[in-house]
Amino acid sequence: MIGIKKMKNFIVSIFLLISVSTQAQNIKGKVCLEKDKTPVQFASVGLVHLPDSVMTTGVITLTDGGYLFEKVKPGNYFMKVSFVGYKAGGKSVSVTESSGEIAVDTIYLAEITTSLNEVTVSAERIKGKEMVDRTVYAIPEVIAKSSSNGYDILKKIPQVNVDFQNNITLNGSSNFIIQVDGRQRDREYLNKLLPSDIQSIEVISNPSGKYEGNIDGVINIVLKKEARYGLNGNVGGSLKPFNRTTTSATGSLDYAMGKLTFYVTAFTFQQNLSVNSTNVTNFTAIDSSANTAGKGGMKMSMSSVNTGFDYYINDKNNLSFNLTLKPTRQDIDMPNESILSKSNIPLNTILSQTTNKTHSDETSASLFYKKTFKKPVQEFTAETNLYWFKSNTGDDFTNSRYIYSTDTQISTYSRLEDDISDRNYFQIKLNYVQPLGMSAKIEAGYQLYNQQMSYLFNINKESSSNLFDYNEFRNSVYGGLTWNVKKIGMQAMLRVEHSHIKADSVTEPNYTCYLPSANFQYKFSASHNLKLTYNRRINRPTIYDMDPYFKVGQNYDITQGNPNLKPDYRDRLQLTYTWNFGSNYFSPYVYKEYYTDKVGKEYQIIVSPITGSLTTFTKSFNLLSGYETGGGVNTMLWYININARIYKGHINEYTGQSMSIPALDYFSYSITSYAFKQLDKKKTATVFLFMSFNGVNRNAQSRTYSLPFYGFGGQKQIKDHSFSVFWLLPFSRNITFQKTITETPAYDSRNIIGFDVSNFIQFSYSYKFNKGKNVKKIDHKIEVESDSKSQAIGK
Repeated sequence: MIGIKKMKNFIVSIFLLISVSTQAQNIKGKVCLEKDKTPVQFASVGLVHLPDSVMTTGVITLTDGGYLFEKVKPGNYFMKVSFVGYKAGGKSVSVTESSGEIAVDTIYLAEITTSLNEVTVSAERIKGKEMVDRTVYAIPEVIAKSSSNGYDILKKIPQVNVDFQNNITLNGSSNFIIQVDGRQRDREYLNKLLPSDIQSIEVISNPSGKYEGNIDGVINIVLKKEARYGLNGNVGGSLKPFNRTTTSATGSLDYAMGKLTFYVTAFTFQQNLSVNSTNVTNFTAIDSSANTAGKGGMKMSMSSVNTGFDYYINDKNNLSFNLTLKPTRQDIDMPNESILSKSNIPLNTILSQTTNKTHSDETSASLFYKKTFKKPVQEFTAETNLYWFKSNTGDDFTNSRYIYSTDTQISTYSRLEDDISDRNYFQIKLNYVQPLGMSAKIEAGYQLYNQQMSYLFNINKESSSNLFDYNEFRNSVYGGLTWNVKKIGMQAMLRVEHSHIKADSVTEPNYTCYLPSANFQYKFSASHNLKLTYNRRINRPTIYDMDPYFKVGQNYDITQGNPNLKPDYRDRLQLTYTWNFGSNYFSPYVYKEYYTDKVGKEYQIIVSPITGSLTTFTKSFNLLSGYETGGGVNTMLWYININARIYKGHINEYTGQSMSIPALDYFSYSITSYAFKQLDKKKTATVFLFMSFNGVNRNAQSRTYSLPFYGFGGQKQIKDHSFSVFWLLPFSRNITFQKTITETPAYDSRNIIGFDVSNFIQFSYSYKFNKGKNVKKIDHKIEVESDSKSQAIGK
């Protein structure tokens, strides 16, 4: 018995010894930049076993530069760190049975430099690092020093284009949101950002279910985790002094008091243009035509104020508040002359004087809370948004009708129209992220959205009964998994939205939509990457498309909305290849997209209930379904940023209540480019060139052509002062900005809009200041919708 007992104890001891000797440990550490000690996000950290140099596993650094390896077996290892644009770094570490959790000393990365004839050349261009759900562009110091604000940085980012008036597109689309450290901002806020504070730019081309289902992309600007304690900000302005002035001014101020930072940023813009329009309409059914031409002026003013605070409660809790005010004004004065003909014989002349005034006010308030936990990535966020928008468009016009080529007046008609629209919404967002080790995470959330909209059309200040009220109550839930292991990364997420509609004449008040998204990534090497993405997006009809009441235009044309419009959907599959070589970035892609129930217009000829004569009648329907196939490239080659796309598509046949539209095929393309070159060794003088050209935009019954835009300029920096000049369309005068051709069985029309660009030369100046010591930044996210429609030329 004693021998058996000793044998059992011996066996137990052996198992205990084996379990102790193979006990795994955790290794944690942090990666920072050598120059300014800021954390490096998305750096690759590999665990290399020594002495055989076998890569056992790898992770990506988090927002604070931290990383963690779990359950590492005893042995000798080397922590190998790599990040685009910086020299590889690392640390050796030994793991024993009694090590416990091992904290590795901070690994610092140095920027890649090359010595040429005793002149030091550092990374001058921006490289992209592909992640499973986004592309991350680290901002080299030399790029930050040669830029004056956030706009200048974005001009050098592949996939992004910024025109001469700071209008931004992402992959050719303006349907995206801009975030700063995850919080949504107006584009005017970019004037505030100091380039030296920007660590990286994240571009999300395939938004997951976490984001609203109607956006096409996200640009997130990640700031360095250290910012100034005290006062910093900038001021700037621009002036186009010739041929109707255009001016803009911006200013920003941040004041930090330890854990609490207050900020305010303001922007104002005023534009004056000489505009002209021509419209030729042929009514083939009755052999009649109308030829209208006018020339006048447009004045537009837009302002924006953002203010709020960031409260860094402690290492685990953050609170922020943001308030935005945005008033917009637009005035157009346009005298017109119309010639009415029958069988090509002029019969009447109509002289019109039109004044259009649009005034809108937009206000939004957001409160955001974020809590992080001990585990990396694990976090909970809660956000609430309030939004108010009010717009009033007044059309004051007088029509006088004469016998052609005489002073004999037949009739006169004048009218004052008021288009009054209101919108407000309340929103709550809850989001939770749970890590699954260091290679995977799950993310889930709930969003509540309640909006009220109203639209009223009045004539001559008289009360009417055509008020259209619309109320939507929407519940959304989403969840998904992100997983990275060695060369493979995957993300899959599903968003489900249920909407309840209460509005006049709506026959289907409830609907549910399912919006899946997925990303698959394979890394051939640090320079070569392949990514396959899929998403389903939704676009809901606007209140202007749904208003069921008749609206009569200046030329007695009649339009009507359709309250029974359904949302339209787009399913897109895209394959993207990315290649980083030298200081260049090259990313071609191909895609296939299917769309259903796009909103379009049915055009008819009817007898006007006002004049008793024939006129056009337009009504909205879900009439466009089809597909599109194309390819393109986003690239930064040396000093040239190019975004180009070529595509062809097919629109299915449509049969409506009173008309049919045959199926058609279309082909088009687009290209935008920004090129820049520093002229001196200190990178303080830069010349640049901008170019944008879009092919025909095809609808079921119309084609729209746009003018190519191009221009060049230069910038000079003197310490904290920046001076620049830009010349749009040199030596041009009156140009055709846009031409739309509409063809229907009943009539065809050609509408041309132009403006005078003579001496369109713009001068700009900015001054930036940054004082105080460093404090830790705060992470938070705010996403707010916007209704402001007034845009500058080119937007």
